Amino acid sequence: MLKTKNLLIFFIIYFSLAGTGFADTFGVWTGQINADDINLRVDATVGAQVICTLAKGELVEVAGEVYDWYKIRLPAEAPAYIKKNLLECNNVNADFASHPGKCLSAKVIKDRVNVRLGPTESAWILGKVDRATVVEVIVEEAGWYKIHPVYQSYGWVNKKFVNKEAALPQKQEALVEAADTAKLGGQLVVEGKVSPYGIVLWRKATHKLVTSENKIYFLKGDRKSLDSLNYRKVKVTGKLISPAAKHPIIQIDIIEALN
Repeated sequence: MLKTKNLLIFFIIYFSLAGTGFADTFGVWTGQINADDINLRVDATVGAQVICTLAKGELVEVAGEVYDWYKIRLPAEAPAYIKKNLLECNNVNADFASHPGKCLSAKVIKDRVNVRLGPTESAWILGKVDRATVVEVIVEEAGWYKIHPVYQSYGWVNKKFVNKEAALPQKQEALVEAADTAKLGGQLVVEGKVSPYGIVLWRKATHKLVTSENKIYFLKGDRKSLDSLNYRKVKVTGKLISPAAKHPIIQIDIIEALN
């Protein structure tokens, strides 16, 4: 009896660890929504609260899966909130003709700060951000900042509504090709949104840039400068270090904020 019990415990632990291993090795990929008005939910269940709806043809970044559901990074239209006292405004609107003094971007001042679905502590947690992360502020609401969704925030969509092979319109394909081949004195010029990433292939590529066509580049440059531009649209001029890689690395020469 004891032997059977020990064997059962062994299998429970084994499969738990195996499940963790599979989750860690999940490769992030771009999918495409194949129907209109698809619900993005806070959890992988049909009854879970809806975050927002996704349009047919919309590209999504799939970061995980559970049974019949894909975990995707929140799209730009998704609501996201952080409590105001956990942020420090670092960019105030100086245009007195429109919203004078409005906070445009803010820095997180604590670790593991919750990003929530609504401006209340009872709202669902969509993700977490760490100290020094810079977020884009949309509006202030009763002691909370509504922000553009951060890279570390997620929702769930049923697998049947996501195609694994994203079919880009010809115009978008042309833009991707143009971005890959744009040169200024042998340098690559790319526009997109910056977000933190981590160490990549022993190079200090701590951030990534995602173009409007959802093409990903890793960025190698001054970390503090890149941190100050997190989640902002930028124009990068630099040298392509690994053009054959799935996500090429750019050694930055010039980086300019576009918003």
